[in-house]
Amino acid sequence: MANRPFFAFHFHKGSNTPLYVQLAEQLRTALLRGAFLVGGGQLISLREMKAVSGCSLETVKKAYDHLVADGWLEAVHGKGYFLTAKARQARDCTRLPLTDIPLASLVDSTPQPGAELMRRLRAAFYESVGVLLDRPDEKKARRSQAAEVFAGHLARRGIPHVPERLLLFNRSVSGFSFLVQQVMKRTDVVFVEAYSYPAFMAMLRHSGIEVRAIRLDDEGICPEALEAAQRERPADWLMVNPHHHFPTGISYSPRRKRYLLEWAERHGVRLLENDHHGDLWFRRPGRTLYRMAAEAGSPVPVYYLHSFSKTLAPDVQLGVLALPWVMAGEERERLRQFVTLMGAEPPLVVLEAAARLLADPWFAEVYLPERRALFSSRWQCLLQEQRQALPKHARILPISGGLNTWIEWGTASPLAASQEARIVSLLREEGLELMPGQAFRLPDEPVGIVRRPAVRFPLSPLDERELKHWLHRLGAAMLR
Repeated sequence: MANRPFFAFHFHKGSNTPLYVQLAEQLRTALLRGAFLVGGGQLISLREMKAVSGCSLETVKKAYDHLVADGWLEAVHGKGYFLTAKARQARDCTRLPLTDIPLASLVDSTPQPGAELMRRLRAAFYESVGVLLDRPDEKKARRSQAAEVFAGHLARRGIPHVPERLLLFNRSVSGFSFLVQQVMKRTDVVFVEAYSYPAFMAMLRHSGIEVRAIRLDDEGICPEALEAAQRERPADWLMVNPHHHFPTGISYSPRRKRYLLEWAERHGVRLLENDHHGDLWFRRPGRTLYRMAAEAGSPVPVYYLHSFSKTLAPDVQLGVLALPWVMAGEERERLRQFVTLMGAEPPLVVLEAAARLLADPWFAEVYLPERRALFSSRWQCLLQEQRQALPKHARILPISGGLNTWIEWGTASPLAASQEARIVSLLREEGLELMPGQAFRLPDEPVGIVRRPAVRFPLSPLDERELKHWLHRLGAAMLR
């Protein structure tokens, strides 16, 4: 097998261009980057390319023969396919650096929908087009019905079933933006986890809100660091991601969540619970902060943010913001009207289609368990492989769900960012794009913070074979 067997193939099956021609043209580009070559001049076997590209053996054979006819490859009976002098000259003259376009990327971890989900999504959208002809009062009723369906789905996640407390958005980022613009004040101070979603931090800073990062340990936000930050500059908000944290993948312990509720009540701080990967648990998670506050009758206002893009499909953008249990009805209605005026609600066709899918028992009883099992299997694969792939000074943080894993190595140092940059650069030269730990920290954090270097290593979109390969390459880079 070649050193870099992975390449981001993209095929247009509805195109007039035959599939084997599309494969041949992309192989030509890959060869210029040195991919799929054994010993520098021989192409990997037909069966290996079949596994890599996902094409049939016949299509791969026709693509190789197409390159033979074009003078790029030479077929040697019983041995395989080799680069011709023409191809070698093209590589020497127009060789493209691997750093320009990575062959595989782990920057976006959003999983692609499977064939059965796609079939049901098509049917749901087809059946939902009729809402375009509804009268205004009928459209309003449909939105209320959709909120009921979404509340039912979140109830399985442990969120109290109260549709009137839900605000629906065209994406979770819109829900967060609404919260920043309409609920938070410019004078507010927001505490966030030391590793957080960059887009959310950028929105807060752009709005003029002061943001302070709080150190994490294996159970979540560190109590000592939180208390010290509160003494120095009291917070108005605490934003946390307690289940399947982005980007580290850890989940807060029940003890740590109880502490956060007690701390927030003691200091009069509002909580924002981000539950981005909440549907993708491996074993059923503990109670959310939102549920704990409601069941305990806590006076702490807890806002709950949930996304469906990781559950449904990357471009089925839907977000839910659950308003605090303690918020009065008049304030809830005022905020609901603001959402409508801002045009931040999801299109009714998308909302109706998603509601149809969520109401289908297949979604909760078949699809979600299969997705959880898939990513749980990949997680177990990484756990077993890390002993052979990673040096002893590296570790993968334990997770119980979600799409992210977090790999730390070496010792804590003020030079962690530069160490991450070196590893990311080495892997990019081999054809993999990774996100370093520094990408998830505040851009203006004080110089010299001591921490361990780390990278985010998500469980999607690569399959188990690819994950194993790149885990070994990551471990090798740590030793260089």
